[in-house]
Amino acid sequence: ILLPMVFYFFYELQPVDPMTEQLLAENPTEAAAADMWVVATGAIGVGWAIAVAALFVMIGSRRADQSLLLAGYRPAELLVGRVLTVLGLTAVVTPMFAAVIRSQRDLDFLSLAAAIGLSGVVAATIGVLAAAIVPREMEGVLLIIGVIGIQMTADPQRWMPLWGAGELLARSAGLPGAASAGAAILYSLVYAAVLLAVGIAVWSRRVKLRPPARVLPVEHLLDASPARRPT
Repeated sequence: ILLPMVFYFFYELQPVDPMTEQLLAENPTEAAAADMWVVATGAIGVGWAIAVAALFVMIGSRRADQSLLLAGYRPAELLVGRVLTVLGLTAVVTPMFAAVIRSQRDLDFLSLAAAIGLSGVVAATIGVLAAAIVPREMEGVLLIIGVIGIQMTADPQRWMPLWGAGELLARSAGLPGAASAGAAILYSLVYAAVLLAVGIAVWSRRVKLRPPARVLPVEHLLDASPARRPT
């Protein structure tokens, strides 16, 4: 969780040379894009941390799945419980990160907090789906880096999972958005629901109750041995 905070302050406190400062002053569009990039490292970077946390929670619990299934739990119940745990973490870190970024930038706090919260919600489902697809943590982390990295570096597109969070992030800085705040929130929630449904389906097929190994009685083994067979 501290990693996006480190990235944010690295870019926020990085000194700007006079030539770059003059260039940004002459190009307001470029200056606004540079400012949004700095804010995105902290806001959307929280989503990356949440996605990785969901990945490790899911994969790290695989060893206990068989015992929990034998106890009567369903795979979907196990997955939803872990997702709620990660969403609880999102609810804790969202106001903290929003307050830190707001202390450095003149942004609308509610829009900023909503952007960070939506980023965490969608990212949690990305982590769940990655854990259901890949077998180990390293592959999952690389997959999440690719998804979140494309979102942070490419131009915003509606098909991107964090597009709604990016729209609210732009509105927090007073920039015009491509959709209303309500549409951006609805888009993010629907996207998260679809990812979660796919993750549950894949996880349920992967995590199944394995039948216990059949233990044969000693008498049966002795009867089947060559020494006991009639000649």
